Amino acid sequence: MPVLQAQASVQKEPRPENALPKPTLTPTVTPTATMTPTPTPTPTPKPTATADTSFSSYYYHSWDIPEEVSGGNDLWIEVDLSMQMLYAYRGSQIINSFYISSGTSDHPTVTGSYKIYSKHPTYTMIGPGYHLPDVPYSMFFYKGYSIHGTYWHSNFGTPMSHGCINMYTPDAAWLYKNTTIGTYVFVHY
Repeated sequence: MPVLQAQASVQKEPRPENALPKPTLTPTVTPTATMTPTPTPTPTPKPTATADTSFSSYYYHSWDIPEEVSGGNDLWIEVDLSMQMLYAYRGSQIINSFYISSGTSDHPTVTGSYKIYSKHPTYTMIGPGYHLPDVPYSMFFYKGYSIHGTYWHSNFGTPMSHGCINMYTPDAAWLYKNTTIGTYVFVHY
């Protein structure tokens, strides 16, 4: 019995605070360094174009057109809303000019620098107060704004449209034939 008492007294002794833990016979696994791959950045998705219900449907924005699309064509278009004229340039030389009808004060034509982003030989245009099937030679340059031929009036030189650039149909045909996607359009007063 004296042996049991000795074991009991050893177990009751307080362990000093700075004492190391008692070693065990179970091995401790030491982690080894591994090469963790560096994550590659994921491209942020670009918002997709959605139809703006106040304009005709459209698929792209003119600012989405890569520069290389219009690489071989140095033709560009100036639309002077004060004069109701459209000028086609090749470089700095005017190669053709046409009377137009732009938007009225209730439906003004946008101003600024754009690019033609979509061309259609005919296009049905629907909006508040109008439904125009088969509009000829439509060249969209901003949202639903387009340069196009016109069969419903011949009053060119006077603002008449809902914001588009109306042209005499043979003039629009010439412009349509000579422009490409990416052709610059500069609209101003």
